[in-house]
Amino acid sequence: MNGRRLFGLVFLGLGMWALVVGTGKAIEGFRAYSWPVAKGRIIISRIKEFRTSHKIRVARLCLEMDYLYMVEDKILEGHRVSVGWDCFGSETRIKRVQERYAPGTAVQVRYDPMNPKRSLLEPGLDWTVFFLWGIGLITTSVTWPLLRRKK
Repeated sequence: MNGRRLFGLVFLGLGMWALVVGTGKAIEGFRAYSWPVAKGRIIISRIKEFRTSHKIRVARLCLEMDYLYMVEDKILEGHRVSVGWDCFGSETRIKRVQERYAPGTAVQVRYDPMNPKRSLLEPGLDWTVFFLWGIGLITTSVTWPLLRRKK
Protein backbone atom coordinates (compact mmCIF):
# COMPACT_ATOMS: atom_id res chain seq x y z
CA MET A 1 0.00 0.00 0.00
CA ASN A 2 1.51 3.32 -1.01
CA GLY A 3 1.60 6.42 1.17
CA ARG A 4 -1.03 8.30 -0.84
CA ARG A 5 -3.54 5.49 -0.48
CA LEU A 6 -2.88 5.18 3.26
CA PHE A 7 -3.27 8.95 3.64
CA GLY A 8 -6.58 8.75 1.75
CA LEU A 9 -7.83 5.91 3.92
CA VAL A 10 -7.02 7.85 7.09
CA PHE A 11 -8.96 10.88 5.83
CA LEU A 12 -11.85 8.71 4.69
CA GLY A 13 -11.92 7.15 8.17
CA LEU A 14 -11.91 10.60 9.76
CA GLY A 15 -14.80 11.66 7.56
CA MET A 16 -16.82 8.54 8.33
CA TRP A 17 -16.13 8.99 12.07
CA ALA A 18 -17.34 12.61 11.92
CA LEU A 19 -20.54 11.59 10.11
CA VAL A 20 -21.28 8.80 12.60
CA VAL A 21 -20.58 10.93 15.69
CA GLY A 22 -22.55 13.90 14.30
CA THR A 23 -25.51 11.67 13.50
CA GLY A 24 -25.37 10.12 16.99
CA LYS A 25 -25.43 13.58 18.55
CA ALA A 26 -28.35 14.60 16.32
CA ILE A 27 -30.35 11.50 17.29
CA GLU A 28 -29.70 12.08 20.99
CA GLY A 29 -30.63 15.76 20.66
CA PHE A 30 -33.98 14.91 19.04
CA ARG A 31 -34.71 12.09 21.49
CA ALA A 32 -34.11 14.51 24.36
CA TYR A 33 -37.29 16.38 23.39
CA SER A 34 -39.26 13.39 24.67
CA TRP A 35 -37.19 12.83 27.82
CA PRO A 36 -38.82 13.56 31.19
CA VAL A 37 -38.14 16.94 32.78
CA ALA A 38 -36.91 17.46 36.34
CA LYS A 39 -36.44 20.67 38.27
CA GLY A 40 -32.82 21.54 38.75
CA ARG A 41 -30.46 24.27 39.90
CA ILE A 42 -27.18 25.51 38.47
CA ILE A 43 -24.34 25.08 40.96
CA ILE A 44 -21.27 26.04 38.89
CA SER A 45 -21.12 28.02 35.68
CA ARG A 46 -17.73 29.40 34.80
CA ILE A 47 -15.69 30.11 31.72
CA LYS A 48 -12.35 28.36 31.36
CA GLU A 49 -9.70 29.28 28.85
CA PHE A 50 -6.88 26.89 28.11
CA ARG A 51 -3.44 28.32 27.37
CA THR A 52 0.04 26.95 26.84
CA SER A 53 2.87 27.65 29.26
CA HIS A 54 3.68 30.68 27.06
CA LYS A 55 0.17 32.09 27.58
CA ILE A 56 -0.91 31.25 24.04
CA ARG A 57 -4.58 30.27 23.76
CA VAL A 58 -4.79 26.67 22.52
CA ALA A 59 -8.55 26.24 22.69
CA ARG A 60 -11.46 28.57 22.58
CA LEU A 61 -13.39 29.34 25.68
CA CYS A 62 -15.07 26.43 27.42
CA LEU A 63 -17.97 26.45 29.85
CA GLU A 64 -17.66 24.41 33.01
CA MET A 65 -21.19 23.63 34.15
CA ASP A 66 -22.58 21.66 37.09
CA TYR A 67 -26.25 21.41 37.98
CA LEU A 68 -28.22 19.27 40.39
CA TYR A 69 -31.61 17.67 39.74
CA MET A 70 -33.78 15.07 41.44
CA VAL A 71 -35.16 11.86 39.92
CA GLU A 72 -37.10 9.42 42.15
CA ASP A 73 -35.71 10.86 45.38
CA LYS A 74 -32.13 10.66 44.08
CA ILE A 75 -30.08 13.82 43.65
CA LEU A 76 -28.12 13.64 40.42
CA GLU A 77 -25.48 15.91 38.92
CA GLY A 78 -25.35 16.99 35.29
CA HIS A 79 -22.85 18.92 33.23
CA ARG A 80 -24.19 19.30 29.69
CA VAL A 81 -26.06 22.24 28.26
CA SER A 82 -26.71 20.41 24.97
CA VAL A 83 -25.49 17.42 22.97
CA GLY A 84 -22.62 19.53 21.62
CA TRP A 85 -19.21 20.40 22.94
CA ASP A 86 -18.82 22.74 25.89
CA CYS A 87 -16.32 24.96 24.06
CA PHE A 88 -17.36 27.92 21.97
CA GLY A 89 -15.66 29.92 19.26
CA SER A 90 -17.22 33.21 20.27
CA GLU A 91 -16.62 35.00 23.54
CA THR A 92 -19.98 36.76 23.13
CA ARG A 93 -21.84 33.47 22.71
CA ILE A 94 -20.25 31.74 25.69
CA LYS A 95 -20.96 34.76 27.91
CA ARG A 96 -24.64 34.72 26.83
CA VAL A 97 -24.88 31.01 27.71
CA GLN A 98 -23.14 31.59 31.04
CA GLU A 99 -25.51 34.46 31.89
CA ARG A 100 -28.54 32.31 31.02
CA TYR A 101 -27.23 29.58 33.34
CA ALA A 102 -25.72 31.60 36.17
CA PRO A 103 -25.09 29.84 39.51
CA GLY A 104 -28.30 29.59 41.51
CA THR A 105 -30.57 29.68 38.46
CA ALA A 106 -33.51 27.25 38.49
CA VAL A 107 -33.53 25.12 35.31
CA GLN A 108 -35.57 22.43 33.60
CA VAL A 109 -33.32 19.39 33.21
CA ARG A 110 -34.13 16.75 30.60
CA TYR A 111 -32.87 13.32 31.55
CA ASP A 112 -32.76 9.98 29.77
CA PRO A 113 -35.40 7.71 31.36
CA MET A 114 -33.23 4.66 30.61
CA ASN A 115 -30.20 6.27 32.25
CA PRO A 116 -31.25 9.20 34.49
CA LYS A 117 -27.61 10.21 35.03
CA ARG A 118 -27.52 11.28 31.36
CA SER A 119 -29.02 14.75 31.14
CA LEU A 120 -28.95 18.07 29.34
CA LEU A 121 -30.63 21.45 29.49
CA GLU A 122 -31.29 22.18 25.80
CA PRO A 123 -32.59 19.39 23.53
CA GLY A 124 -32.23 19.49 19.76
CA LEU A 125 -29.39 20.10 17.34
CA ASP A 126 -26.28 21.97 18.35
CA TRP A 127 -23.68 23.67 16.11
CA THR A 128 -21.43 20.68 16.83
CA VAL A 129 -23.68 18.41 14.76
CA PHE A 130 -23.41 20.67 11.71
CA PHE A 131 -19.65 21.03 12.21
CA LEU A 132 -19.16 17.25 12.33
CA TRP A 133 -21.44 16.69 9.33
CA GLY A 134 -19.53 19.35 7.40
CA ILE A 135 -16.15 17.81 8.19
CA GLY A 136 -17.49 14.36 7.35
CA LEU A 137 -19.03 15.38 4.04
CA ILE A 138 -15.99 17.33 2.91
CA THR A 139 -13.41 14.67 3.79
CA THR A 140 -15.41 11.76 2.38
CA SER A 141 -16.43 13.59 -0.80
CA VAL A 142 -12.80 14.56 -1.50
CA THR A 143 -11.06 11.31 -0.54
CA TRP A 144 -13.55 8.74 -1.83
CA PRO A 145 -13.05 9.64 -5.53
CA LEU A 146 -9.28 9.76 -5.04
CA LEU A 147 -9.26 6.26 -3.56
CA ARG A 148 -11.43 4.88 -6.36
CA ARG A 149 -9.24 6.37 -9.10
CA LYS A 150 -7.01 3.89 -10.92
CA LYS A 151 -3.32 4.63 -11.24
